[in-house]
Amino acid sequence: MKITVVFFTVVFNLLFQNFVFSQNIIKGKVIDHKNLPLVGANVFIEGTLDGSTTDSDGTFTFSTLLTGDTILVVKHLSKEDIWQPVFIEKNMPPFLLKMKDPILSLDEIVITAGSFGIGDKNKSAVLNTMDVETTAGTDGDITGALRTLPGTQVVGESGQLFVRGGSGDESKVMIDGLNIPNPYTSGVPDIAQKSRFSPHLFKGIIFNTGGYSSQYGGALSSVLNLETKDHPSKSSSVIALVPYAIQGGHTFLNKNKDFSGGIDISYSNFSTYYSIVSQYTDWIKSPEGATVTANLRKSTKNNEMFKWYGYGSIQKQSLLSPDYDLPDHFIPYSIKNANAISLLTYKKKLNNSWDINAGYGFNFNRDKINNNQTLIENSTYQHQLRFSVNGKISDRFKPSFGAEGFYFSVHFDTTNIGQKIHHSNYSSGIWAETDIVIMRNFISRPGIRAEYDETLHKFIFLPRLSFAYRTSKFSQINISAGEYSQTPEFLYSYYGKELTFTRAFHYIANYQYTNQKRILRMEGYYKDYRKLITTAPEIGNHGFGYAGGLDLFWRDGKSIKGLDYWISYTWLNTERKYLDYPNKAMPTFASSHTGHLVVKYFIEKLGLFVGTSYSIASGRPYYNPSSPIFLNDRTPFYHNANFNIALLRKWGKTFNTFVFAVNNILGNEQVFGYRYSNDGTNRQSVTLPYKRSFLLGWFISIGQNRSDEILNQLP
Repeated sequence: MKITVVFFTVVFNLLFQNFVFSQNIIKGKVIDHKNLPLVGANVFIEGTLDGSTTDSDGTFTFSTLLTGDTILVVKHLSKEDIWQPVFIEKNMPPFLLKMKDPILSLDEIVITAGSFGIGDKNKSAVLNTMDVETTAGTDGDITGALRTLPGTQVVGESGQLFVRGGSGDESKVMIDGLNIPNPYTSGVPDIAQKSRFSPHLFKGIIFNTGGYSSQYGGALSSVLNLETKDHPSKSSSVIALVPYAIQGGHTFLNKNKDFSGGIDISYSNFSTYYSIVSQYTDWIKSPEGATVTANLRKSTKNNEMFKWYGYGSIQKQSLLSPDYDLPDHFIPYSIKNANAISLLTYKKKLNNSWDINAGYGFNFNRDKINNNQTLIENSTYQHQLRFSVNGKISDRFKPSFGAEGFYFSVHFDTTNIGQKIHHSNYSSGIWAETDIVIMRNFISRPGIRAEYDETLHKFIFLPRLSFAYRTSKFSQINISAGEYSQTPEFLYSYYGKELTFTRAFHYIANYQYTNQKRILRMEGYYKDYRKLITTAPEIGNHGFGYAGGLDLFWRDGKSIKGLDYWISYTWLNTERKYLDYPNKAMPTFASSHTGHLVVKYFIEKLGLFVGTSYSIASGRPYYNPSSPIFLNDRTPFYHNANFNIALLRKWGKTFNTFVFAVNNILGNEQVFGYRYSNDGTNRQSVTLPYKRSFLLGWFISIGQNRSDEILNQLP
């Protein structure tokens, strides 16, 4: 429903460096223990995107608006990190930074099978926060950007992540290790909803498409793990103005730089926007909502960090939904949603080798639905406690272990037909794993996870094993295998008898080449599904299936100055028998072929950013009651092109960005499936709710760039 394109990180950390502002220049040289220059080292200011990469002679230079005390971070794939306190001022002399070799290995490697890292904590990173914010057509949404990576499927009627032949329910979202059971906004049928969270809140975004660590459970296909930022570099305020919403926020940092926080408030109403931009949907009440996001952070002299993150929103919308049995007849459908999240985490570094993490998460979600006079109220509550320990016994053994427990409660009432369900459940999990350095270029990670579910009255043990071998200075091979489980949704557990965990076995092999701003990644995988939920003739665990395929990814931000692009391709072969499927078939959310091209160009001298993206996917299966073969029909090929542009200016003490963007610029009809009448004589396609959608916005940041946070949070 909305194009949200965020360019502010680009504005204040890239384009304005050489365009408008008089900034402080940081330059120097990075060398190794033999005093030889180091190429490809990342040098940046902690907590910001201000930084650069060393050239062939080891030199670097970049500019920043910051002044005063801060931390300069230096990272290199084969060296120990440097955290250098510095005082930023005008006319600083060049730095000379010497990096040490790790005690055991010159070429430290990390396991990357099935994992796309976004953030400096994962050395196999292929995207960063700026990419999430500036990719055309992604709605300024974390999951929107992730859908341009290989392994994901184009399911335009849903905002969920569908990964490698898995349904949207098989993908899990976490923040700071705490589970988020309702990560997407609630909406009306067949219209995609975005995720609730701005990418600018997070310093790490790790997208696991399979073969993930033993610390993650409750997901058959993928895990998206988001890690919130630490203290900001300074206080700031921001205002965002678009035709359908207004938002304002403020972030503060105390003088001691050990206590910080922020709050953002937004209100949206699409009535005016929909009166200007034509919609296919027959809205009774256009989407309207309000959101509040807040956070607090406190660090101590004892190497402790406390974080609290809070989120609350209320939303409502209603429309006339087609009655497929009666042409030209419509059924009223409305939804009111309230959602609240509270996450409290604690981290303490015990010494140079060990640290502990603990967290408590509370999630609440309530949907009030009126579907053709059938009134449904669905309220869910979840409490989670989590504790983990990470450390190093020696340079060869780096273990981690932990435990977590959940209490889940749901109240499902259909008042006018007398159906009421009150269901609660306790579940828990423990895990242990360790990185073992077998030799200089070869590591392994064995792990085990055990889970218990009270409703199922069952334990399950999940072994996992991964290997990584560095084949050259810039490339490595990864192999991973493991077992993964998920508990059935509460309605199946409530009505079913003697259910058990659904299970999937992952087998993954990949090759990855990373050299500065060029990345090549090839990954093959196979998933063996067992004990999937079936609903006919009765609810049980009689389903099964498989998913196999190949993912390709190439990115080049080096060859042409200012130009950055990536290409991704997914080939998927999958079938399953589950739910009410009479036989094994490719599911309705799967496409055999999916491809994406993303291009961005920065014109620094003009203060201008231009971006475009193009996506293509082969047709998806859909149910045709007239077809003699179940799910044998296919939708047309999917084509989608998007465009965005931003103009950047400074007026007085304000940083201003003017944005224009358009989704589906060619006006293609995107068909995601078909809905049939009961007798099969009438059919209607499921498409986008618009031919094209537009964004024209003005975003104002005062004190520091935070505008991207606001734009990403707008509906």
